[in-house]
Amino acid sequence: MVCPTHTGPRKPSVPKYYSTIDYRQDVGYSMDLLTCPYCAVAPKDAWLSTGFVVAVPQPKPLAPGHLMVIPRRHVAAFYDLDVQEQRMIWEAISQLCRHIAESVATEGYDVGFVDSPASGEPNFHAYLHLVPRVSGRRVALPKDAEWVDLGAQP
Repeated sequence: MVCPTHTGPRKPSVPKYYSTIDYRQDVGYSMDLLTCPYCAVAPKDAWLSTGFVVAVPQPKPLAPGHLMVIPRRHVAAFYDLDVQEQRMIWEAISQLCRHIAESVATEGYDVGFVDSPASGEPNFHAYLHLVPRVSGRRVALPKDAEWVDLGAQP
């Protein structure tokens, strides 16, 4: 079928994937939210700090190497993040697992997603726990998170 205003056949439009994030860009998310302790984490206080994610030691660790992995953008739930932001968090977790394994003998890792509670706490900032499973040590994982067993990491 030929479009009457054009000389050639009409091509169906195909939507392209669009991301709000350019992963090559250092966006400095939420650095101006100084009232949020997770937004205000200074790079010098972190194990890992990028434009997308920051990882800090858990103040009350369940095991050696227990970290909080925090998106730089202030969101109430992990799935509020863009796909590329989620990918950057998983890449950071993989890097952190390798780093932890250099100093602690691990059998695997547990990742806990902590999202805004049902009560809708204002200004809640979602984060993840990264808890190494250390040989001979059992820990009770907090019930305020949804846990995923990563198993042993390379």
